[in-house]
Amino acid sequence: MSSGNTNKKDNLTITQIAQECGVSVATVSRVLNGNLAVSPEKRKRIEQVIAKYHFTPNSLARGLVRKETKTLGVIIPDISNPYFSTMFLETERYALEAGYTLLLCNTLYGGSSHGIANTVKESRFFQMMLDRQVDGVLIFGGQVDMTTVDDEYRLALEELHQRLPVVVIGKAIPGINCTFLQSDTGMGVTMAVNYLYGLGHRRIAFVGGQSGVTITDIRLQAYKDALKALHMPVTEDLTALTDYYPKDGYDAITRLVGNHVDFTAAVTINDNVALGAQRALADYGLSVPNDVAVISCEQFPGAEYRVPRLTAVDMHHELLARTAITTLINIIRDIPAPVLTRIQPDLIIRESCGTALGIRLQNRTEESPHNA
Repeated sequence: MSSGNTNKKDNLTITQIAQECGVSVATVSRVLNGNLAVSPEKRKRIEQVIAKYHFTPNSLARGLVRKETKTLGVIIPDISNPYFSTMFLETERYALEAGYTLLLCNTLYGGSSHGIANTVKESRFFQMMLDRQVDGVLIFGGQVDMTTVDDEYRLALEELHQRLPVVVIGKAIPGINCTFLQSDTGMGVTMAVNYLYGLGHRRIAFVGGQSGVTITDIRLQAYKDALKALHMPVTEDLTALTDYYPKDGYDAITRLVGNHVDFTAAVTINDNVALGAQRALADYGLSVPNDVAVISCEQFPGAEYRVPRLTAVDMHHELLARTAITTLINIIRDIPAPVLTRIQPDLIIRESCGTALGIRLQNRTEESPHNA
């Protein structure tokens, strides 16, 4: 004989409630724990589902409610890369201020560039985050930075998102409903090319980066678009793609010089590559900036202490890190996130381009008999 409770589910889980209500697991937990930091509309939906299946918050809470650990997971591809180490340090600073500690996972995804072969799959760390019961996960780059994201990663990320709040620093992946944040990585390249053009340079090389990686694709396209806008020819011989580390900058310049490419300026993908490029130019007897101007698309700490001081684009990593961590914490606390504004880069002028060089180049062009 029926008891009348036809909708009762003895094996109902908090994840099922969250999915049916269209909210996060953390939001359901807050309602069950009596936390007031939930919007009335969401609270009503959750309470209706609980009533629908004839369960009380207390019965659900026994063994099902996930307690906050005040720990956040951070997944990065290469801690040795100044970009990722800077972002982690900035993120940790803001997280500590908000009362959270960080669990760092380094996948070594970018390690193959400097002799590390034992890359750890990000999906393995996704499971670790669930096992450690972190309150949310912040992902910096890795697979998400690739032009084509494989299906295994896509499925693993979506599963993680279904269980935990997740914020990803990188391009949005269609069909994945995580929060994605990305800086305007192309604008800085445009600024760099325009600045060099204003100094008189007409043979500007693009150095570093790796084909098939989104940031390289964006910056390389911005470089080409900037040249076209200035009515300068776009020639493949001026492009030397390698990777993102000092050795790659060295190898790129070696390739250009070895192929007898004529260039008076080099736009590098980042400060790491600029370091290697400057070393290679010195080894070939070329002075920066007297023979070749060098400008970096992405500044890392210490650019102002190089010899010469490096002109670079400041992508404001500290602001991106703060935006990322506050966005994640707001999602965890069910606080409406503010409208995110695009983070605009700034060009920091230092010594590696040399304004005097631009004047000499312009004078040389004006006085050249070949241009008469």
